[in-house]
Amino acid sequence: MLDRDTFEAIEAYALGTMPAAEREHFEERLRTDPALRAELEQQRDHIRAVELGGLQRALKDIAQQQAASGNRRSWTPYLKVAAAVAVVMCAALWYALRPTTGERLYAAHFSPDPGLPVAMSAADDHAFQDAMVAYKLEDYAEARAKWSALLTERPQNDTLRYYTAMAALGAEEVRTAIPLLEAVRTDASSHFADQASWYLFLAYTHEGDTTNANTIRFDPADAHAAAAATIQQAWR
Repeated sequence: MLDRDTFEAIEAYALGTMPAAEREHFEERLRTDPALRAELEQQRDHIRAVELGGLQRALKDIAQQQAASGNRRSWTPYLKVAAAVAVVMCAALWYALRPTTGERLYAAHFSPDPGLPVAMSAADDHAFQDAMVAYKLEDYAEARAKWSALLTERPQNDTLRYYTAMAALGAEEVRTAIPLLEAVRTDASSHFADQASWYLFLAYTHEGDTTNANTIRFDPADAHAAAAATIQQAWR
């Protein structure tokens, strides 16, 4: 639950009625507070839903006015109807395609794993290094394809599992990454287990799967513990 001052500040910012000095301070808070950003987007969704309802009522009024005007031939009412329909359709399309809360939280907190150093002279695993170069160049499709081929040969390799999942996340194929991250997270011997837990938490957040996300526990000393707590608070 938001306190009254925060709620009023969000409303004023969303409606464009906040004074310039307060707006600058509020935008500074937005840059450092993911939960506040999520609340702002939710409030904007509510405002747009209300506006959509108002447009629908306006369209109904125009139709009634046209019916009451009898046989008078005027293009004006038709143009009004066409304009209202276009606006309603655009608003409805935006409302249907808008990012979910989980997707917004994911975008606010996700940053790709930087990858491993590339040893240019290494010849023992050239294919892996070649894929890492592609990954660092953000060619996630190529990196994923090459690591997936290696993973077929070495299905229990936690490094390949982890970076194949990272390439999938980079390519915005979140669901594909989840089983790979689960396998790494539950491998107690893996050096990537902690990082896999964080990215798995984000992946479940993206998918709106709060049940599975809440099964992932973070040690208070973990660098991601505070961010995970912020996301969980935003869900509520």
